Amino acid sequence: MAWSTLILARYPACRISFAESPLPGEDTAGARIWGLRQSLLKESVMRISPAVVAVVCSLVLSSPAVSADWPQLQGNGLRSGTAPDFSLPANPGLAHAIAGTDGFYAAPVIADGTIYAIDGSGQVLAADLQTGTVQWRFQTGGGPGNCNNVAAPAVIRNRLHVGTTGGLYYVLDRITGTVIRQLDLREPVFSAPAVGQDRVYVATLGARVLALTADGEQIWDWDFVRSVVGFEGNRWSGEDWLKARGDRVTWKDHFVCSRDICLLGRTVVIPAGGRTVFLEDRGAEPVLVTAAAIPEYVGSEYPATFGQSADAEGNVYVHWHRRDNAGRLEVLKLSEGVVTSSFINSTQTAIDLPGLLSFAAVAVRDGNIYRTKPEAGQGLCRHRADSGEVTVLCEAPAITAPVLTQQHVVYGGLDGRLYMVPLDGGAISSFATAFDCPISASVAIADERIVVACEDGYLYVLAADGRAPLPQRDLQVWRVRSPLQGPLASAEYDWYTNYGDFGCTNANQQGLKPPLRMRWARRLEGTVKHLPVCGGGRLYTHTAEGQVIAVEQDTGRMLWRRYWPDVYLSFTSPLYIRERLLIPQAGIRRSLVRCLDAATGKMQWEAPFTGSPSWSRQFPPVVSGNLAIYASGSGRYSHQGTEKPYIFRGEPEQSADGAEVMSFIYSNDNPYYPKDHQPTIWAWDLDT
Repeated sequence: MAWSTLILARYPACRISFAESPLPGEDTAGARIWGLRQSLLKESVMRISPAVVAVVCSLVLSSPAVSADWPQLQGNGLRSGTAPDFSLPANPGLAHAIAGTDGFYAAPVIADGTIYAIDGSGQVLAADLQTGTVQWRFQTGGGPGNCNNVAAPAVIRNRLHVGTTGGLYYVLDRITGTVIRQLDLREPVFSAPAVGQDRVYVATLGARVLALTADGEQIWDWDFVRSVVGFEGNRWSGEDWLKARGDRVTWKDHFVCSRDICLLGRTVVIPAGGRTVFLEDRGAEPVLVTAAAIPEYVGSEYPATFGQSADAEGNVYVHWHRRDNAGRLEVLKLSEGVVTSSFINSTQTAIDLPGLLSFAAVAVRDGNIYRTKPEAGQGLCRHRADSGEVTVLCEAPAITAPVLTQQHVVYGGLDGRLYMVPLDGGAISSFATAFDCPISASVAIADERIVVACEDGYLYVLAADGRAPLPQRDLQVWRVRSPLQGPLASAEYDWYTNYGDFGCTNANQQGLKPPLRMRWARRLEGTVKHLPVCGGGRLYTHTAEGQVIAVEQDTGRMLWRRYWPDVYLSFTSPLYIRERLLIPQAGIRRSLVRCLDAATGKMQWEAPFTGSPSWSRQFPPVVSGNLAIYASGSGRYSHQGTEKPYIFRGEPEQSADGAEVMSFIYSNDNPYYPKDHQPTIWAWDLDT
């Protein structure tokens, strides 16, 4: 049967696609939702070196890790990213680079001198930290839908726990790579397993939480949807929700867990359904302590929650988002069954405030909060928890969580560089990866080595005085591996602009009929305010913070990500035309339209324009012949205007020189503008 897809783009925390019918031969049981699940691949292990003797260590994994090992995401169950005993190697440089089969989006881990990592397409590898020699590789199952793997593996004793987007969960012998146990969780895993003192906790995208032994035996299984939301049907079925709710679902029914869980002793902290759930492990079964809601701020609906981590004092730090650019870093503290809430004032954003959202977990030390965000000039900041005082430590934008060593903050940038930032404000050093691809996973550090997972498909291992050459072979992660097929796959059916076509018809007959079911989902470190655009078998999105992302339309597999600075709340859709992508990226400092190669994301040309696109926020250029035509405004803008007619909400703010200034985001039907604002029409040659 021919495939038709409907992509929903409004929700900022993850990408979800629905499809009408299963693939031939696919299991259609109600609980199985993964549209690309094929018969499971047979476990295959390629042994490259002789077996290595296991050194089994007793790890207390909810406390900060020592420099000898980095056994799970951010070093420990708190996800604190702190390694106070680790010092950066002198003159760090490349010791070796290890190739995967796809981009790396999940953080690596290190134990007993071995690196463990999973690439986007689900291949797990083990490599010697000192030499870079690959000891074994293992391909997880699930077919083409097992892609965009973002959950870091975790080490407990001599076992490696691996969750996948294909819904299969593996426990591997970490010395040989052989499968000890395989669990079919029947829905994706986006959250890295969290290792406690004697067990491992894993959360699915559908907000089920399991406690497992080191060998993968299930101890208990808890369900947020049944226990908190109060829904007994198939959570991936629109029919079941409609039957249960009567007319429609609302924000109260939000349930996904797309971000990483963390541990406070025996309490699992779960970001699910826009709430922060505290689930206490009582041994044979869990007990729900509370499902804490974020307080009212620019609305009271359950928000989208992003990066989450905790500190040794039991504070849980949660980045969250409501509506247009509203969010902040919330601090939650559980005491005697009651959660108290506060927030770091200097992190608060809104549609009428300066600053952009952060999407990564924070690191905390000595009352200082270290935080990254995709904002030029504000990439890494230190916030005082008690006063809100802010210090910019590094300007390079990022979506990765920072790692604190004895004297440095280490993080990967959207520009493909690793930044090593002295805590005392000294000179910043950096390492450039080979192909300028973003780094979206946090680093692992151990034994005087730094391991960097990059979206170009390489693991980069840095050591003192490393002088190895950068890899020369482009792994071509950007190539489509699962092309669209069927009678509706031709270019005439492309949804190539926000409103479907140049006539803005919002119409494209695909023969879709309910009930629809989920085809694929992927996590997104940004907010998207337009309909996605399709062309060439790819789907394109533009985040309000400046990322342009291409994925396979069929599977959602990440093809490329590009980022440009100085973009501010740019809600504009890309335009796909003749294997090019045109994207106006607006900001208060400057605005440019960029023409990209749609296949690779490489920029072909850029040209400036003026003004805010707020009058028609999503609308990209139109093309006539070889001219790309676009409309914008002119004049001065700020996050807040100077007169009541010039603002979206809140109170006006006067400019320093008394001039009239327009709010960058204003109401669509605004009839009033400052005198220096004039409608402007631009035309650019599509080739140049």
